[in-house]
Amino acid sequence: MASSIAQKQTPTFTANTSTPWAPAPAERSRSDPESSLVAEPRARIKKRIVVCCDGTWQDGIIVEDRWKYTNVMRLARAVNHTDDRFEIPIPQVVFYQSGIGSAPNIYDQIVNGVTGASLGDKVEEAYAFIAHNFQPGDEIFLFGFSRGAYTARMIGSLIGAIGVLDRMDMDHFAEIFIAYQKRGKATDQDEIIALDKQLAPWNQHSSPGKIRADSSPTTFSVKCVGVFDTVGSTGLPEEITMNHPKVQAIYGFNDLYLGEHIQRAYQALALNEMREDFNCAKFEQTEGGRNKGQVLKQCWFAGCHSDIGGGYKEHDLSDLTLTWMAANIGDILSLDMRYIASLPEPVAPWGEQSPHDSRTGIFTLSDSIQRKYPTSTDQITHEQIHPSVLKQHNLLPALRNTVDKNPSLIGTLLPLEEELQKNWPYKPKPAVQLTQRAPAAPAQVGAEAEIAQVVTGVFSRVTQLNGVVDHTTTAQPATAASKEWSMGALFREIVS
Repeated sequence: MASSIAQKQTPTFTANTSTPWAPAPAERSRSDPESSLVAEPRARIKKRIVVCCDGTWQDGIIVEDRWKYTNVMRLARAVNHTDDRFEIPIPQVVFYQSGIGSAPNIYDQIVNGVTGASLGDKVEEAYAFIAHNFQPGDEIFLFGFSRGAYTARMIGSLIGAIGVLDRMDMDHFAEIFIAYQKRGKATDQDEIIALDKQLAPWNQHSSPGKIRADSSPTTFSVKCVGVFDTVGSTGLPEEITMNHPKVQAIYGFNDLYLGEHIQRAYQALALNEMREDFNCAKFEQTEGGRNKGQVLKQCWFAGCHSDIGGGYKEHDLSDLTLTWMAANIGDILSLDMRYIASLPEPVAPWGEQSPHDSRTGIFTLSDSIQRKYPTSTDQITHEQIHPSVLKQHNLLPALRNTVDKNPSLIGTLLPLEEELQKNWPYKPKPAVQLTQRAPAAPAQVGAEAEIAQVVTGVFSRVTQLNGVVDHTTTAQPATAASKEWSMGALFREIVS
């Protein structure tokens, strides 16, 4: 596959000729060291800083099986070192961040995975990478899946609020971040006034961070935010968390609005995710963003949460979302399309793989919801339905009726997607093809399913030790009382 070739252009640069504490010494002519002539400053080559934040329990660095890679890890691997489509090649620097609860120990997997206790650390770590590597003129790209998508969006929001801090100002990041989060949730007027005063030195247009990021009403300080099914909640059933105060303190979005400082935003959404605790957070575009020429696309795909972000052994559906993302960003970020083309290992014809059932293990306790998919096009969320959804054998009747009434809801395949569809490497098994029309339900093999079983096993052992019947491992539904004890009691013990 080949991405489109960008038009040759020669970027302009502004040289930094002094430090904050002393003027830089004049350079002598390189051809004559004794000359008093001052050499012209060398133009600085801008670079692209690409931050990829993985989902809860996901770590693409330590997994042995390639199929366990999420789309965030695959995207990080696909970014070329340089974009050679320009007269002056543009360096591309990638930072991959493993997900919350991904460390190979039960404490991290349960405590951090359940509570999201390290979410603030993830935000600071990724923001610090940008701050320590950024120079004025650089382009910032943010990608994420699940709670990693939340992390990416939070970083984008912070850049809009305070710009990009330098190394010295990063000493104040923790207090700024805490105040920023409190300000988003504050309702007491005195607290709001106090927090605004605390944040004033950092969020004014004349603040060093905003000047450094070139934040202004006419510019974009973030080039692109691309996410797979954003989750901002704790991501586990309320029957486990029992609305514990430490869980209620988990960071939530201050708002869903897409900042006007972000030039492009893309989100792939899961049609078949029914867990209430994994409800998605859509972008909402402002009038200012539209007037500024901001691009927002949110596209619905068949599949559950990890069918969209990746991590299942049978990953036809996440291959479609990755290709969609690559097709949309390929003109502004150089990707290794040969690597992306090598990833599909189809188990069904294009678009026909059945979604996985995410309600397994401990997640059987989660309440169910029906996600709100679009019924018409609008200028706020810019939602569409991917053409591959129409290939599903068990398409929701209500969605089918909606699409029949509003054909404009169906998006158009981009050239890269058309190429993938044309060359979809599915090789049917004759025996299966003759006896079965619809693809069988895929096996529940993936990182999320594995962790769900681990958590279920831990809770099962605790309830057995305390003489309580464990309803989570049988077909019998758990009563409210047994849920509260077997899940809530252990959870309170963990976070206390």
